[in-house]
Amino acid sequence: MNLNMLKMTFLVLSVSLLTLFSFNKNQNRSIKFSDLSYLDTDFKFISKDSVNKLLIQSKLISNEILKSNLNLKEIERVILSNEYVSSVEVSLSIEGKVGVNIIEKNPVFRVLNEEYYIDSNGKKMPLSKNFSEICPMILSDVDSIDFIMFGDLGLFLKNDKFLSNHIAGLTKSNNKLIFNVDGFKYNLNLIGDTNYVSKLKKYEVFFNTVYSSGLLDSLKSVNLDFKNQVIIQRK
Repeated sequence: MNLNMLKMTFLVLSVSLLTLFSFNKNQNRSIKFSDLSYLDTDFKFISKDSVNKLLIQSKLISNEILKSNLNLKEIERVILSNEYVSSVEVSLSIEGKVGVNIIEKNPVFRVLNEEYYIDSNGKKMPLSKNFSEICPMILSDVDSIDFIMFGDLGLFLKNDKFLSNHIAGLTKSNNKLIFNVDGFKYNLNLIGDTNYVSKLKKYEVFFNTVYSSGLLDSLKSVNLDFKNQVIIQRK
């Protein structure tokens, strides 16, 4: 083996040993709360302090926890136990920084009688002292079997530019949905909870067509259950 080969071998071994030493040192580093950062997280219903409190109580992050022993999935599970959290992703950088991305639940209805939200996934969500979401009120009792339907309906209303500012609340009576509209005294009636997208789009066309005529102020109800027709009832 010539001198150049010896030098190359020595260099490779030196780099390998330094890399291994650095890796072991990094893995044996303790994880502190100063290493924790919340990435792209919009805190509304919960606070950073409340999440930190969960992690402190779980003892998953402390000066005694080594990077090599950090359980990212368990941290995610603990944060998900918060009733306002929809999803969470925890990552660990090479430098030992813990990144936490939290997505809060998206409330689409507020149930007036029992004071809770229904979120876009059809899940029950408590009210928060930190933030109050403006969303349509459900004025009747709610059966848990309707949560998914209300989640889907509420998300559609929230994402629709016209309806999000137009529907103030609703009542469900048997198989009938009765909507209250903002700024007017008439009700908007639907039988059943399917095909509401096309029916409400049909109503939007009707509303915009007659808005300037003064007709809306004279109405008692608008029925959308007839094919390709909007049936009105005057006061």
